[in-house]
Amino acid sequence: MKTSTRTIITLLVLISMIVGLYLFTDWFSKTTGYVLGEDEKIKLAQCLNDKNSVFYYEENCINCYKQIEDFGEAISYISMFDCTNTDVCSNLRVLPAWEIDGSLHYGRLGLDELIELSGCDLEE
Repeated sequence: MKTSTRTIITLLVLISMIVGLYLFTDWFSKTTGYVLGEDEKIKLAQCLNDKNSVFYYEENCINCYKQIEDFGEAISYISMFDCTNTDVCSNLRVLPAWEIDGSLHYGRLGLDELIELSGCDLEE
């Protein structure tokens, strides 16, 4: 067998293994719920919006920025209130803050925490 043929076969085997591994990890994370993908983030954001939840933030708040990054593009579905230049948020202890079902929750919350606090069922 020629060296070029062996190289091509080896390359094809490696590509097949990489694609197979990617497909397996994607399936595994969706099956176990270990990682929320974009679709799940959108479902959570829409559910939070349907429940009239509000995300309070400030422009110069690092944890607020990180919470927004957690949602990615799905953040556009969430009702947000900018507390930067207003006294409306003076009753809040710290930002970011979430108002969910009439209760305030402070700090950057994990997506799993938000699912639990809101009662959102992403399987529907």
